[in-house]
Amino acid sequence: MKFNLRHWVLGLFLLALAGCATQSPTEKSPDTASTVPTALTPGEAKNYRDALARIEQGDAGKAISSLKKLTQAHPGQPGLWLNLAIAQYQDQRPDDAKATLAYVQNLNDDIAEAHNLAGLISVDQGDYSAAEKSYRTALKLNQHFSEAHYNLALLYDIFYQDIGQAVEHYQRYLALTRDEDKATSAWVEELKLTLKRRGEG
Repeated sequence: MKFNLRHWVLGLFLLALAGCATQSPTEKSPDTASTVPTALTPGEAKNYRDALARIEQGDAGKAISSLKKLTQAHPGQPGLWLNLAIAQYQDQRPDDAKATLAYVQNLNDDIAEAHNLAGLISVDQGDYSAAEKSYRTALKLNQHFSEAHYNLALLYDIFYQDIGQAVEHYQRYLALTRDEDKATSAWVEELKLTLKRRGEG
């Protein structure tokens, strides 16, 4: 099964660094997977799509019940569990999301999006070392995973204040998204100026 998460729904926080004209980017939180598992009946597939639509619309709470029923009917489908974890995370139920995500990873530990979500949860819990490990695992599984590059860049930028590493991963993110994120492009230029002033650029 192919999982294609896009990470464009929730901005978890917005930080500005003193003295900079450009605001720092917001963390990219996971969106739903669009692939419908082939094991679902037509009725289940409709319920699944409806649940994903609710998450996309910012109403993850109403999606959780439907996704739980689907996971109970199809416990071996990691994509269903992953979307349940995403819904729980977006509904601000981090403990539930973490438990569900552990089940996903027990079924299949090679899903990059699951490791990226684990990183987001770790950041929320203040465990930045675990978050870094999760993002790097996601990128090991998929080096073209733009949002994992972004979230790792933000971790280095905001929490570690390692501007060099932050710029590297922001640039990889921008290259993969073809510079469509103008706010991040502008922020990277600010960071490059900071490196230049320090004599590191």
